Amino acid sequence: MLLLTLSAALHAWWNFLVKRSGTADVLFVWLYCVLAAPVALAVLLVTGPGPAWWAALVSMLLHTGYAITLQRAYSGADLGVVYPVSRGAAPVLVLAVSAPFVGVPSAPELVGIVLVVAGLTLMSGPVRPGAGGLAAVVAGLGVAAFITAYTLWDAFAITSLDVAPLPYLAVSSLAQAVLLTVVVLPHRARVPAVTRTHWRAALAVTVLVPAAYGLVLVAMELAPPAVIAAGRALNVVFAALVGIWLLHEPRTPRTLGGTAVIVAGALALAL
Repeated sequence: MLLLTLSAALHAWWNFLVKRSGTADVLFVWLYCVLAAPVALAVLLVTGPGPAWWAALVSMLLHTGYAITLQRAYSGADLGVVYPVSRGAAPVLVLAVSAPFVGVPSAPELVGIVLVVAGLTLMSGPVRPGAGGLAAVVAGLGVAAFITAYTLWDAFAITSLDVAPLPYLAVSSLAQAVLLTVVVLPHRARVPAVTRTHWRAALAVTVLVPAAYGLVLVAMELAPPAVIAAGRALNVVFAALVGIWLLHEPRTPRTLGGTAVIVAGALALAL
């Protein structure tokens, strides 16, 4: 649980930076992916891609879809709406899909998952005026679908294909930079302006994204996918604090109560 807690803090911070960028532009996603490419290449020169490198390409497609969907969701809705909806739906979807293959989690784990989902449900509604309304909830569900897909695929790659987390992450990162470079070529004239405006935030996201998810990949070696998905809902606790503190989003009894329930669920998952 310590790995997931640290990952949650890093993840919430880079989501804050994405939200603060105020843009739905895929060029911002491209920028932080390209900045990460030299590090990914250096890792691969040392470790090699590994025999199951193709699995990282599947992961790359799912994470790219997630990043673009998240960027667009944040451009039109509060962090405090999109984040809890996406993180609340993901554990339910992961549990529903993975249970027939990996078995139902233990009783404490189930209690933890239920508490996490209950807390996130409490935090996600009712949606305040101006936060994006139903469209924000739908956007959060779209993000949740990608979270579910990459959680299940990456767990399969780590546990069944026995991939090493570091080269797996590096292959995915490098391939993502290449793919997005092709995607943004028609808009290359705007690259200098986007770079001047967003390079500081993009550089921070470049460091935080692989650091946060690398910890999750390591945790996947120790726990089933449904527990990982629910444990990652701790992200919402940190995101709620960031939203209140730095984005000046409203602090409501639902937010505070939901945060408390999520903490209780995380403690149950740690048993």
